[in-house]
Amino acid sequence: MEKHNFRNDFKNGLKTFLILLTAVTLSFLLIIITHNRLNSLILYFLTIILIAKVTDGYFWGILSSVLGGAAVNYYFNYPSFLQFNRYGYPLTLTGLLSISVIISTTISHLKDFTKRAEEREAKSNRLNEINNRLFSTNDLTGIIEVALEYIGEFTGTTVVYYEESPQLGSKCYMSSLKPEHEKIIHSHHEEFIANWVFQNKSPAGIGTDFPGVSSCTYLPLLSHNTIWGVMGIFRTGQEKFKQINISSLNLIIKQVALAIERQHLSDNQQLIQIENEKEKTRANLLRAVSHDLRTPLTGMIGASETILNNKNILSEKEQIKLIEYIYEDSNWLLHMVENLLSVTRIREGNSSVNKVPEPLEEVITEAIMRTRKRFPYANIKVNIPDDFIMVPMDATLIEQVIINLLENAIKYSGNNKPVILLVEKDDSDITFHIKDEGKGISVSKIDSIFDGCSQTENLSSDSAKGLGIGLSICKTIINAHGGTITAKNNDGQGAVFTFTLPLEGSLIK
Repeated sequence: MEKHNFRNDFKNGLKTFLILLTAVTLSFLLIIITHNRLNSLILYFLTIILIAKVTDGYFWGILSSVLGGAAVNYYFNYPSFLQFNRYGYPLTLTGLLSISVIISTTISHLKDFTKRAEEREAKSNRLNEINNRLFSTNDLTGIIEVALEYIGEFTGTTVVYYEESPQLGSKCYMSSLKPEHEKIIHSHHEEFIANWVFQNKSPAGIGTDFPGVSSCTYLPLLSHNTIWGVMGIFRTGQEKFKQINISSLNLIIKQVALAIERQHLSDNQQLIQIENEKEKTRANLLRAVSHDLRTPLTGMIGASETILNNKNILSEKEQIKLIEYIYEDSNWLLHMVENLLSVTRIREGNSSVNKVPEPLEEVITEAIMRTRKRFPYANIKVNIPDDFIMVPMDATLIEQVIINLLENAIKYSGNNKPVILLVEKDDSDITFHIKDEGKGISVSKIDSIFDGCSQTENLSSDSAKGLGIGLSICKTIINAHGGTITAKNNDGQGAVFTFTLPLEGSLIK
């Protein structure tokens, strides 16, 4: 440290000397060339600013101010020196010295402030780097390894992490600097202190309120009042952390705790998703229902309130228009309830349905008739095999699927061109295609169109009033029948929704 300070002082002194020497030389030359001694004042202030900028601390700037002031006095009194009574120089010289000292100290202060700001920025960037690495790691072991790496680098010593109390015999993770550190950390006394931290959720060891006789500082990883582990940091020679290091270390510890908590929650969530996939589907449906029902109900309430409160003001035409709006939304809600009732017919406990052989033509005919009641002017074309086909299904549910897909095509194709229902068969499946010649489906939405999510960009979407559950319900019903359902854009124009039902050997000619 002393060698470093001497070297630094030598460099600062050399810089000051060279700058002052250059300034003195230039001053003499400018006075000789221009015959104007005021140029020395400009060089004087520039010299003070430059020295304060290139040197460290306040000393060299103040020293250069005094030496520069003496040089200016010499220039203005040349060839005599220190003639303070001439031209009122004492006051002038005092003012120059005061100004130069203020300039020098201000620049030095700004340099110190800038340096501290850069250190804080570097520390902040480092913390952000740690945070990004922690939260981009998708397994608990990886998070712990990142934490040990950064804390070990920050403290320059051995670091240990306990996921559970060491007295329970749990595995610990360690970034060891020296083998002898490991022996000390694994001693009974050190493990006792680590166990105390688990029980009390408070720091212990060197530099804490519970120091005891320890070789480490133990910090709990706390998040939402839950302890996710204990980090032990070996302190050589019982040395305590500086306050600034404690603050930074606490920030890192909090980040690690949050990352571990997130990973635990993520792991638990994955287990829940694996074991309760059907619950996830139900949650998506309920979420969609809450949005779909709220919008028309709000509109109906608003229209009703408008009529009740303004029946003497509104014209008959305006009242009829509001009543038609209520009627339209009421029908929409009725259709939504039919969808929900269809889904509730799927048995609890598994995704299957009670399937019985049903005539394909009758099911399609019933679905077409019900669709035409809502859309009497719809242009629907049907193309089915001439064979008499019996398909194992829950007829009511499959009718609902066909109705949902036909209505989706009619309402959102964007034109009055025909909607085609095409049915094909092979040895194992019966396949339904519902095609329109409309605007098609947004490419970014095709993969999620059956998830009950918003389809505002999807022009063949399922619901204009909210998130939409019709397509999600279709997927639930078809999956329950053991079939598949997909959506894609037609090669020419429009969208194609396709679903299959297994025949299971029920074809009858």
